[in-house]
Amino acid sequence: MNLFKHRLTASCCRRAFLPVLLLGYFSVPAYCAADAVKPDDCQSCHKALAAQKFTHGPVGAGACSVCHVNEKPAAGSAKHHTFDLVKTGTEMCFSCHDAMREKFGSMRIKHGAIEGGGCVSCHDPHGSGQKFMLKGRTMGETCAACHENVAGGAVAHKPAKESCALCHDPHGGENANLLTQAQPKLCLDCHQEMRTALNKKHLHKPVEAGCVSCHSPHSSANASLLKANPKKELCLGCHDGIAKHLKSAKRPHRAIETGGCIACHAPHASDQGSLLKKPMKELCLGCHKEMKAELQSQFPHGPVKLNQCQGCHDPHGATNPNILKTFFPPGFYNPYKDGLYALCFNCHNKDIALEAKTATLTDFRNGKENLHYTHVHSEKGRSCKACHQVHSSAQEKHVRAGVPFGSWMLPISFKKTANGGTCNVGCHNPKGYDRLVPVKNR
Repeated sequence: MNLFKHRLTASCCRRAFLPVLLLGYFSVPAYCAADAVKPDDCQSCHKALAAQKFTHGPVGAGACSVCHVNEKPAAGSAKHHTFDLVKTGTEMCFSCHDAMREKFGSMRIKHGAIEGGGCVSCHDPHGSGQKFMLKGRTMGETCAACHENVAGGAVAHKPAKESCALCHDPHGGENANLLTQAQPKLCLDCHQEMRTALNKKHLHKPVEAGCVSCHSPHSSANASLLKANPKKELCLGCHDGIAKHLKSAKRPHRAIETGGCIACHAPHASDQGSLLKKPMKELCLGCHKEMKAELQSQFPHGPVKLNQCQGCHDPHGATNPNILKTFFPPGFYNPYKDGLYALCFNCHNKDIALEAKTATLTDFRNGKENLHYTHVHSEKGRSCKACHQVHSSAQEKHVRAGVPFGSWMLPISFKKTANGGTCNVGCHNPKGYDRLVPVKNR
């Protein structure tokens, strides 16, 4: 009887304490017994994890054991208990985000942060105040944890200030620098006006390589996000031959000095050669307006007719007056000697006035009398421009309308004939010439 009473009492005691024991089992961490982590246990201390604006699904559902297992007590001087993760690295996240496993595996270029530190390099695994559970207050701040503040320049690219993901895929992709699209297509999605500008005959080679050849994609100290001063420095970074030329030119082209390379050249594309903004003659007349009336004359000089001012002038700069490519004497009257008129002889026969008699060197002859020789081998000497207007004239052979002589302007009246011509000029009696039947002049 006493034994029965003892067993009954013990049994009743066990049943009476069972709810207390069970209550203790769920409210106190079961360091030894549990394989999974109990949400009530976690959130009793980590309430803030489930109170964030953007909470990770398992945290919001209280399913801590989706990621954490094998809870272990604090050891030694440690204050907190620890856990094991179900899996490590990206495999942990891919357990639920299986679509990302396939996407990430197929990417040609992967974000180094993911490969090195896993998804938690950028995302908080429990939650965040930011969309996508980013660790930083913004995407830019998150990226800046590894990448310097690329949008800190005086002129910032708007997407760089708003969200790096507007241009970059934060996980990876097919394009260099994790760009969502290859250049220049990526830039043209926003800069629609450039589509028309680039649809021209000649495209600047850096544009073909990508807009970032000249523009900083994030920020810059220069307008239009250019990597260097747009007047000259930016262009001369590639055009080193022009850089050396400009440095040695004693007489630089004023247009470059004031407006830089883009004063004459289109930086992206053009229908004109050398990426000129307009046809050469029209472009030059934009500044040299005093030349407009002369260039409209009926008989232009060959280079002018071909719209090639650079035939005689160096458009960047030169050591010669009037930025001429080759020396030509600035004075009106000059002796004739070898090398003095090299500019003209770049195109014209350099032996045109070497012989007094010829049947081949020039058409300006009376029979075989070389009239070029007669004109230049005089006591006073005459340059090519003594008779010819260098740009354009109202008379054939671009013969000038008058010859300056002191304060006078001696008129020239030239008429071309089938085999020669006539010249009525203030510096000598009217004369004629004929290559087949020589004219007997007074």
